[in-house]
Amino acid sequence: MGRFSRISRRSFFDRVLAAGSAGFAVPYLIPEGVLAAAGHAGANDRIGVGYIGLGARGNHILHHLPEDAEIVAVCDVDAHRVAAVAEGHRYATYGDYRELLANQDVHAVVITTPDHWHALQSIEACRAGKDVFCDKPLSLTVREGRAMVDAARRYNTIFQVGPQQRSIPAVIRACEFVRSGRLGKIREVHVTNNNTSRDCDLGGEPVPEGLDWELWQGPAEKRPFHTKIYNASRQPDWFGWMAFKPWSGGMMTSWGAHGMDLMQWGLGMDAGGPGEVKLLGEGLTCELEYTYPGGAVVKLDEAPQGGAIFVGEEGTVTIACGAVTYDPPELGEGAPPSDPTLFPGATAPIHTRQWLHCVRARHGLTCDVEIGHRTATACHVGNIARWLGRPVRWDPVEETFPGDDEANAMLSRPMAAPWELPENL
Repeated sequence: MGRFSRISRRSFFDRVLAAGSAGFAVPYLIPEGVLAAAGHAGANDRIGVGYIGLGARGNHILHHLPEDAEIVAVCDVDAHRVAAVAEGHRYATYGDYRELLANQDVHAVVITTPDHWHALQSIEACRAGKDVFCDKPLSLTVREGRAMVDAARRYNTIFQVGPQQRSIPAVIRACEFVRSGRLGKIREVHVTNNNTSRDCDLGGEPVPEGLDWELWQGPAEKRPFHTKIYNASRQPDWFGWMAFKPWSGGMMTSWGAHGMDLMQWGLGMDAGGPGEVKLLGEGLTCELEYTYPGGAVVKLDEAPQGGAIFVGEEGTVTIACGAVTYDPPELGEGAPPSDPTLFPGATAPIHTRQWLHCVRARHGLTCDVEIGHRTATACHVGNIARWLGRPVRWDPVEETFPGDDEANAMLSRPMAAPWELPENL
């Protein structure tokens, strides 16, 4: 895969890491002059938004779109979902995302499809001149994530990834507080432990009328339709396809991405990653221990769902679903108030509004694609350790497992024909 930025990945890593250690937030900035590039909306233009994926998550974001944008097109492989969303509106409707991307009235897209589709749809959106909001986790594999970053840089795409807590003032303040050093040396961080995906052993059922199951699977390993895969929200545990390896990294990459994102943000590792991951047990739900540059130890064990606990020399900062707690309380004097009701619902308009502001301004994202890639990668590395049943060493600069061919083979997956990850962007 070619490189399109003017600085090397190692230089970018060193530059951003240095800024992070100084306690500053470092948004990705597109150079001045790259405004209203081909296909992108200008500062005063109406932003036409297209939605790809109309399941529970897509519907939630769709109904919280800020008023300064207009939905012009919607797409899903399920004709019933498309009809339900489009009823009473004048949206252009599609069953194939490629047709939506060809619509010149669409300036930006929101992608909330299953994880195995994120890479191809995002890369093709970048190539079509659309700005992108992709829900987390960014990718199904590490190599897919890097290709998505390369595409965004190549086509000057404003590419936001979905962890909403990045746009909550109290959480921003808490992570900046940890990065500033006011908590003292970080002894350890606790993040919620979530399960890794497993092989799918479900049988087949008739495909419902109106569903293009072949296109739903797309580049993933071909499997027969089953209600427990597709209709995730109708199951008692509602995991559905997120539980299975062909389509997801499990709750480790889904819910786990929230806590891992906060952890890397607070540690100043938005452009970095762990050096080693150890297993503290056996199986796909065992606790994990990550070691980061500088000696910070991160344990995936007991922490609030979607949150992280930073334990430093001066006290503890706990972030959980938009709420922040300082211990002792005086540590947080002057910090913005916490509001646990902000997550996950009300933060959707905040996060999408911030993205759309950047679509106009062409800079300043709170969760740029590189950040989303690094968070997903930390999750992927933990999954690989569990699948292998042993510890792994990781080089976050080269994005490889040094001297470990078995682990490196899991950094990518073959795609089902005719789909393939572009070699030349």
